[in-house]
Amino acid sequence: MTATSVDAMAVVVPIHNEADHLGACLRSVATAASAVDVPTLLVTVLDRCSDDSRRVVATAADRSPRMEIRAVEGTFSTIGAVRSAGLNEVVRRWPHVSPDRIWTAHTDADSVVPPQWLTEQARFAASGVDLVLGTVVPDEPRDSPAHRMWWSQHELAEGHGAVHGANLGVRLDRLMDVGGFPDNAVDEDVLTVQRLKAAGVRWLATDTTRVTTSARRAGRIPNGFAAYMRSLDDLVSSEQTAQL
Repeated sequence: MTATSVDAMAVVVPIHNEADHLGACLRSVATAASAVDVPTLLVTVLDRCSDDSRRVVATAADRSPRMEIRAVEGTFSTIGAVRSAGLNEVVRRWPHVSPDRIWTAHTDADSVVPPQWLTEQARFAASGVDLVLGTVVPDEPRDSPAHRMWWSQHELAEGHGAVHGANLGVRLDRLMDVGGFPDNAVDEDVLTVQRLKAAGVRWLATDTTRVTTSARRAGRIPNGFAAYMRSLDDLVSSEQTAQL
């Protein structure tokens, strides 16, 4: 094991009334965790959940003997605070593991990660990378105008320029050095990446860990991904009107 390899991996998933999507998300994380050879912790952060999200997490914990699942519950002011609560739980769980040996992976409760999601991030970490920026695609029907509009605006490839909280990996010590996620209601992922880059961490952007996320139009976060999908609908509508 090289000096840059990791001894443990922790996945943080923010949740706010996501029972409809959460089961698929947690199953995909469990599949990804089964492919790595280091202890893996899944921290679910339940923010003001009034649906069956707690039950979904409990069921996943019963069915995932190889991956420890912990649930943090509370009332948080922003998505940044939710993600930070997950990080705090990681530190509490592994107080005797050096933070530079812990890799944190981040996704959202309405997203599904690929089987190689964690093995690829572990491989990048072993090469000395501290920050991995992954790609995201919506589960929009392929024959829809919004789907075509999405692909016209995105080039999913190595070295891409996107930042997604639904597909982000970073070494814990580097994240702690910049104060974790800022207490922001939106763009907490973008701001964190900006701070990490400014701090000079070694990073890469890859399409090898592509995540699929919900294409719903009513999201949990103001001006989040759902708002972006609505903007695509507006563009499609404008183009159709212009052709009349």
